[in-house]
Amino acid sequence: MTDRTRRRWHTVGWTLVAVGGFALYLRTVGVDAVAAAVDRLAPTDAAVLVALGWIPILLWGGALHLVLRRLDAPTTLSASVGLFAASSFLNNVTPFGQVGGDPVSGALVARVEGVPFERGFAAIVSVGAANAVAVVALGVVGAGVLIGTAAVDDALLVAVGAGTVAAAALGVVAVVAWRRRERVVDRIGSALGRLLDRIGRWLPGVEPPARSAVVARGRAFVAALERVGDSRRRLVVVLALGVAGHLAVATTLWLSLATLDAPVSLAQVLIVVPVARLAGASPTPGGTASAEALLTGLLVAVGGVGVPVAAAAALVYRSAAFWIPTLGGGVVTALLVVTSGAAYDSRR
Repeated sequence: MTDRTRRRWHTVGWTLVAVGGFALYLRTVGVDAVAAAVDRLAPTDAAVLVALGWIPILLWGGALHLVLRRLDAPTTLSASVGLFAASSFLNNVTPFGQVGGDPVSGALVARVEGVPFERGFAAIVSVGAANAVAVVALGVVGAGVLIGTAAVDDALLVAVGAGTVAAAALGVVAVVAWRRRERVVDRIGSALGRLLDRIGRWLPGVEPPARSAVVARGRAFVAALERVGDSRRRLVVVLALGVAGHLAVATTLWLSLATLDAPVSLAQVLIVVPVARLAGASPTPGGTASAEALLTGLLVAVGGVGVPVAAAAALVYRSAAFWIPTLGGGVVTALLVVTSGAAYDSRR
């Protein structure tokens, strides 16, 4: 069995797990009660939510455009938006979210734009990092507003405190790793080269790259990241687009709750959104089942929403902000692969 076939079977397996988990989730919260809550959604409200769900793709596609232009990619704004839509699709259909999808997205960017893989991967990682900073910042703002303006129970304070400590710890690790990036790249590249060499011994017909080549590509990746970060003005704009995109995401969830007669403050939603993103790191594609369950629990714990309505809001929100854009991103991905094939072959 080849590596490609094995990966496909893994994806199929985790997809089946996601389907089973989703069915168990619906059975647990009560299918009839959730359906009754969803029936409150008017068609016009549904159309507004679907339209709002595409706004983050447009904004984050604009951020990708700025990054790609700095990396000398011959891209256009529409092409960058399409690439980000495709990247979102890949992140949502591969296990472990961005960890599994970003390398594939980087390869797609490199294929479409005719740049080295290291630049395509760096562009995707840069936008993802900016979005992560943006959503954490909004979560901190939401927690600050909520603590300063309303009575907060001890459980929520503990949750907010733990989240803040975790975010701060990750930030410190990221800063330390970046300051020592040359040493980190050399060590990781060397270790990865050894791993690939061992794998190559067991796979007939596969010639693993030399360790020096792996380290060189790692250095090229870091050099691309350095080029992205050499302009503070560009970074501010990319971060601003990240914040605007996540505000649109939070607004989608907020309106989903409002349309189901479950008003929750925007500050509470800003706390829920970054924590709910953690489900994207689960092995199931797009965090399906785990994302809905986590989001439902957060809406009950943070917003005081009833379980059936919270589940209905989670489904409406995920449909508008996740499932429909993912389907659109899948169509875009197929078009990009087909239309870029001839140009890619001519460059080889």
